[in-house]
Amino acid sequence: MDPSITFVLSCGPFATLIIACLLRAISAAQPEVTASGDRRRILNFISYILTVIAIFGMVFLTFTSGAVGFVGLLLAIFLAFLMADAEIRIAGARDRARQVEFVWLLALAVKSGRPLSAEIEAYAQGTWGRRHRLLVDMAERLRNGVPLTELAVPQGLLPRSAAMQIHAGVVSSSLPSTLRKTALRVTRDLIYDDESANSGGALIYPAAMIPIPCLIVGFLMYYIIPKFKKIFDDFGTELPQPTILLIQLSDAVVNFWYVFGLPLFYIPIVIFIFVSMAQYYGWRVMLQSVFGGWFIRWYTPDVMRAVAQSVEQKIPLDQALNSIAKHPGPIRLRDRLAWSVESLQAGTPSWQTLQAAGLLKHSETLVLETAEQTGNLPWALETLATNLERRSAFRVTAFMEFVRPILLIGMSMIVGFVAIAMFLPLIKLLNDLS
Repeated sequence: MDPSITFVLSCGPFATLIIACLLRAISAAQPEVTASGDRRRILNFISYILTVIAIFGMVFLTFTSGAVGFVGLLLAIFLAFLMADAEIRIAGARDRARQVEFVWLLALAVKSGRPLSAEIEAYAQGTWGRRHRLLVDMAERLRNGVPLTELAVPQGLLPRSAAMQIHAGVVSSSLPSTLRKTALRVTRDLIYDDESANSGGALIYPAAMIPIPCLIVGFLMYYIIPKFKKIFDDFGTELPQPTILLIQLSDAVVNFWYVFGLPLFYIPIVIFIFVSMAQYYGWRVMLQSVFGGWFIRWYTPDVMRAVAQSVEQKIPLDQALNSIAKHPGPIRLRDRLAWSVESLQAGTPSWQTLQAAGLLKHSETLVLETAEQTGNLPWALETLATNLERRSAFRVTAFMEFVRPILLIGMSMIVGFVAIAMFLPLIKLLNDLS
């Protein structure tokens, strides 16, 4: 097909992809009211259909138009990755902001003594979709006399890090002060969540770039290198060792493409899914969900804040931990808390019990013992929880900063090896002819 005609045809899928992006932007700009729900669903559906049509258009051009269509497909894949990343990041930031907003609503309603059921029902009128249904259901349950501990049941309306603290506030009859402290804290946490999300988002770029050099190298191995080998065989020139290794790798990749090729696409897809979920839910929530069942240290900040809330109300530590153990959470964490309660009732020192349960380290135990002796225990528990969260966020950011160049360096080494192995025979041939 004539290149000019191919270029004109390739503009169609790209134009379709741009229209899909515009529809997604218009959908995201719709007001957060129930009336806009149907309009937003229609816009989303049309944008998804147009995106699929654009991708299939690029695939069709690849098989019918050669190199131009192939380049278009690579660009379309890259754009699809970036579009999905941007959409997930925006949706996650909006969802976390709504959760913080709901905490403030509860804090103000409890402080002023207004009925929570009526406040939540009025707030639900400005929402739509699944969130609207959850709010209406919660208002109905509270109106029917469900205990206030229902607020702390994880259901996507409140930040995960706030649930255990609110539960402790209800049990210790200190809900107004608990909600105020929680609202202030989760508002500050939004800033740190954005910083971690930006660090994770930076990992999306190399993950999206990985399939492109893989496709290019695969094309070279399948189509160019066999012809390259035949040319130099005809010249009778002995090939350099790197070129021989490249030819052997090329033969292996062509013959066993399902072993070598597919994992190179699985890796960026897995990275993209993991980072996208972390950007939507927040890194700490994501890591708790993945590793919290085995490493209960991820829940130490939540436990420390809940204990601080009970300590302020002069509730004994064993009773505080017993109430926390009844809060919905990982079975391993609840078992460790139940074991800690039994140890405390048997006379084991309090903070050493939590250290033996795996919730505290030795240095943290010493700090809390000193704070208890000086009467600063609630402040020390809150500070310890905050420091643990900040350190976790710093580790995530540092890890991302190291992983990103490693991925880029790895792909650069592969491309560099292919380029050097293909140019060495040319240099040797020129030397032989001269």
